[in-house]
Amino acid sequence: MSAFVWIDRDGQRHELESPAPIEAEAAHVALEMEQYFDFLDSSDRQLRAAARASIGKLQPRLEQLRADVGSWNEHAIAATRAEAAMLAERIDRLPTMIADVLLVVELHSEQAPLLDAMDDTSDTPARMFAEPMTAIQRRAIAACASRAAPIDAVTRGEAKAWLDTQPRFARGVQTGDGWFAWVDRYGHAHRLADPLAIEREVVCIAEELIRLRPALASITAADRLYEAVSSAITSWERLSLLQGDLERFDRETVVREDAAWTAYAADWRSKRNIL
Repeated sequence: MSAFVWIDRDGQRHELESPAPIEAEAAHVALEMEQYFDFLDSSDRQLRAAARASIGKLQPRLEQLRADVGSWNEHAIAATRAEAAMLAERIDRLPTMIADVLLVVELHSEQAPLLDAMDDTSDTPARMFAEPMTAIQRRAIAACASRAAPIDAVTRGEAKAWLDTQPRFARGVQTGDGWFAWVDRYGHAHRLADPLAIEREVVCIAEELIRLRPALASITAADRLYEAVSSAITSWERLSLLQGDLERFDRETVVREDAAWTAYAADWRSKRNIL
């Protein structure tokens, strides 16, 4: 959207990002006017006339400045509505944008009861694992596009076992410090063994943005719209950081794997020479 152009009392042109310069000039003009009011009750006719003339010259400028503030407010709300519309459009595309991450989080949220039941001494774990695989498991298997994918008749437990072998969906239980340094939205530092915590925060931020979507409508009151846009921008910035964290995790994983294979090859060669 174009900048807000304003002409000051000296005829200078400005492109403003806030109404502060207009408000500052208005305060200055009002202060100038006030100094003449003391002379309006003067017994000196010439002083009274001069004061009235000065106030008469300043009054139109003050009125213009008030109108300029009104124009700025109209510009600001128009700019905010335009930004809100852009954010709303991006939020509408969000489920597609994070579809892969969403599937990972959905899968592991669904599998949480299976893990919780592992220590159950009743027949509950066996019964749960013997259930037919779920729709989410089927979607995850299909997303792997592997020829070795299990057939539709497999159980929930068998589907989980197969998916646990796929890097795209394999996530462990965080029992200690991992190797990947990451800071969550609250400023807490973590050492992760897999990206599930990051993926879960991605989904959490996405859900917050989706809840903000109705407030970004053009019919929303200005003060509520400003608040919604500010919150959406903050959340979107965090989402971008998280996407960068996931990309960094992938890069560092490749580096670690390459280093591990290099070390393995060197160790194998050294032992071969001994043999």
